[in-house]
Amino acid sequence: MSDTLLDDLATRYKKGVASRYRAIGPDEIGSIPRGRCFASPKIDGELWFAELADGRATLFTRNGRRIADSPAVTALTAAAGRAKARMVIAGELHVRDGSPRPRVGDVAAALAAGKHERLAFRAFDVLELGDGPPVAYEDRLAALREVFAGSGDEAAGVMPTEDMTDPAGLAEFVTEWVTSGKAEGLVVRSSSGEIFKVKPSFTIDAVICGFTTRANEPDQARSLLIGLVRPDGAVLLVGSCGNMPGEQVRREVLKTLLDHECESRFRHASNEGSLYRFVRPQVVVEVTCTDLQFEDSSGNHIRKWVIRHEEETWHPVIDANSVSLIHPVISRIRSDKLADGLDARVSQLEERVIAAAFAERIAPRVLPQSTMVRREVWTKASKTGTSVRKLLVWRTGKEAQWSGWPAWIVHFTDYSPDRKTPLERTFRTALTEDDALAVAAEMVTDNIKKGWEPAATGHSPRRPRLEQTAQTTGDSGARDEERTAPEDATPPKAKEAAKKVSKKVAKSKKVE
Repeated sequence: MSDTLLDDLATRYKKGVASRYRAIGPDEIGSIPRGRCFASPKIDGELWFAELADGRATLFTRNGRRIADSPAVTALTAAAGRAKARMVIAGELHVRDGSPRPRVGDVAAALAAGKHERLAFRAFDVLELGDGPPVAYEDRLAALREVFAGSGDEAAGVMPTEDMTDPAGLAEFVTEWVTSGKAEGLVVRSSSGEIFKVKPSFTIDAVICGFTTRANEPDQARSLLIGLVRPDGAVLLVGSCGNMPGEQVRREVLKTLLDHECESRFRHASNEGSLYRFVRPQVVVEVTCTDLQFEDSSGNHIRKWVIRHEEETWHPVIDANSVSLIHPVISRIRSDKLADGLDARVSQLEERVIAAAFAERIAPRVLPQSTMVRREVWTKASKTGTSVRKLLVWRTGKEAQWSGWPAWIVHFTDYSPDRKTPLERTFRTALTEDDALAVAAEMVTDNIKKGWEPAATGHSPRRPRLEQTAQTTGDSGARDEERTAPEDATPPKAKEAAKKVSKKVAKSKKVE
């Protein structure tokens, strides 16, 4: 099979199977459905794959990484000679150095140093077998055991797996593999088809960067934005957590944080849509988790923002490799800990994910300036004052450098002095210029009616349109620096889009 097809197969398996494991604690094994199940140790390594075909073996993983020469490949080649049909199998690549507990960081180090002789492969699933893999896991396991039968080679083999009639007997294996620390956890394939990862919970000490409050109980914290301190003093965001032990703790946390509230040029929204209120990095909390993930469902590194607190203000730096916390719970405030690179250090993650992923050197992302391509202002006088409406269309020029930026931004400001909320803003994004101008035309049609007059700018309508630029960063949209644009600054494309919208409106009125 070609390298492209193998990569595609590995990616689909990662998305379809490996990323859907359900993490539970040792005290939650009762939640596993009753019936036959298969239990095996979760070795702390990397997910790799092997193609066994025509007496040859290819050891690979996503993104084109291959291992061509190693004891593991030699053992897999021997297994390929025993295979009755072409097979593609999944397994854990780990370090075999005699230590009681392999670590994923050791795999990365061995690969980087080219010390492939330290690596071993333990197969646990079949992706393809001849015309197609067996549906039942017991049949896939039987196929693996058949191809590795009698090899006795420690460099490659089948993951030790117990066939159990009921998960009630799992407690013994939890003690043997998980509680003892021999393995990262236990993988249980249940009769319902679900796959469970039984892992002991662990704690990290993280610094609080921001908070939201409960809508109905504003005296209680709802969610906390937390991060870990990098060696350079910046904070790597690792996630948010709204699980706290009781309402009293929520009140105490909020009371503590209100004394440390500060400014931020970085904006971050909670899952409920509320913007976090940022605080000085002075409060440390203990967070209990069942697992960490450093890759998304596509196998790509999870990226989150690095932010820096300077001069009483948070500043965005750049997005960097981070993690997702699985089942996080705020245990308590650690008043005995400091929010520094020692007590809340990012290296707390080293034993659970690849440490090298967080050692990358970072620098603030320098983004090109945004360009204003359209600016129009209208006013309307009334007894209580003058109302103002303003349309801005920006070309950001940033989408090529970071996928998180939209290519176009349309911003509409509506100010009315006699309204309960005097200032209202509408913000839209677009992929193309045509889309942006169509959105702008629709905003004008919906909001500029009889009585609204174009604001005088003091510029000749025939004068060429001035292009305005403004430096923007990862925490905000385009900024209006209030430079004056010519009165007739409407591009031809915008006029065409406005005409189309006007025709649609007129047509709909005729129908009515």
